[in-house]
Amino acid sequence: MTAKRRPVTIHEVAARAGISKSLASRALRGERGVADETRRRIHTAAAELGYRINSAARSLAHGRSGIVGVVVNDIGNPHFAGVVAGAELEARERGRRVILGHGAGSPGELSRQVETLLELRVDGIVVISSWVPREVLETAAETTPVAVVARLNDPLDAVDTIAGDDVRGARMAAEHLLAVGCRSLGYVTRSTSVTSEARFDGFFAALCQIGLEPVVHRIPHGDDAAIAEVLHSGVDGILANNDLTAVEIFRVGREHGIDVPDRAATVGYDDTPLARLVTPGLTSVNQPQRAMGRRAIECIAERQEGRTDPVRALYEPKLVVRASTAAFDRGVVPR
Repeated sequence: MTAKRRPVTIHEVAARAGISKSLASRALRGERGVADETRRRIHTAAAELGYRINSAARSLAHGRSGIVGVVVNDIGNPHFAGVVAGAELEARERGRRVILGHGAGSPGELSRQVETLLELRVDGIVVISSWVPREVLETAAETTPVAVVARLNDPLDAVDTIAGDDVRGARMAAEHLLAVGCRSLGYVTRSTSVTSEARFDGFFAALCQIGLEPVVHRIPHGDDAAIAEVLHSGVDGILANNDLTAVEIFRVGREHGIDVPDRAATVGYDDTPLARLVTPGLTSVNQPQRAMGRRAIECIAERQEGRTDPVRALYEPKLVVRASTAAFDRGVVPR
């Protein structure tokens, strides 16, 4: 039987690189203040020796793990993927690592993922969802910094929030649909989240201002017939609650022989890569996903450094116009 190999120590890495143990530790943790050439030499020595950082031991010694947990509502939604990418980038620049928990769109599973991260003693938790129960967030915030990248009703003072201005963004979308000549407008959503409701509020406000009555269509996941029914209802302008829903509307339209931009100008929300990749290009309300993810990690670090006042970061949306509404333009300006 082959004997197990003894773990390589930081002392051996430092000796191989010809530097002090403390400098080797700082470099391997990704901390600033280490010269690039020295950092490369240390990482080369660590790789040659097969050294791995003992995160559990470091957590016990310093009270921090160097790991931030990120819980995401739907790993298949490119909006969430963009926020995660921003969080990972900021964490890496701060010498930290990210581990991901997938909530699968379920409040119960989201809660279990938060509990798992607490058991792992992470340095903070970023929740990219509005579905985690309030009591779960409250319990987590008693142990570690928590930042939520989503709109919340009545957020806890112990929890930082980062979100886009969903009411304003949806209002901009509605005003654009009116400007290209739409007069029978509908809001199509697969969600009952706080975020989706805020987007309907903005949509509703824009239409009511000129005396039009919007209709909300709540579409179950996987229900193509319900989407087809919306397209056959006479609606000529659609705001989808996100880009994924908008792309589903495109697909169902094609399968039913309905030219969506010509019959119903369509706007998505989030301005994910999907909006640029589909044909026709999707007009969408932009949210700076990466900036929001980075801000969440900043909030975790600030809480660790002693900040107690809650952050309520609200990002301004921007409408990005593409062919899904430009093709509809009737040259009508709303009264």
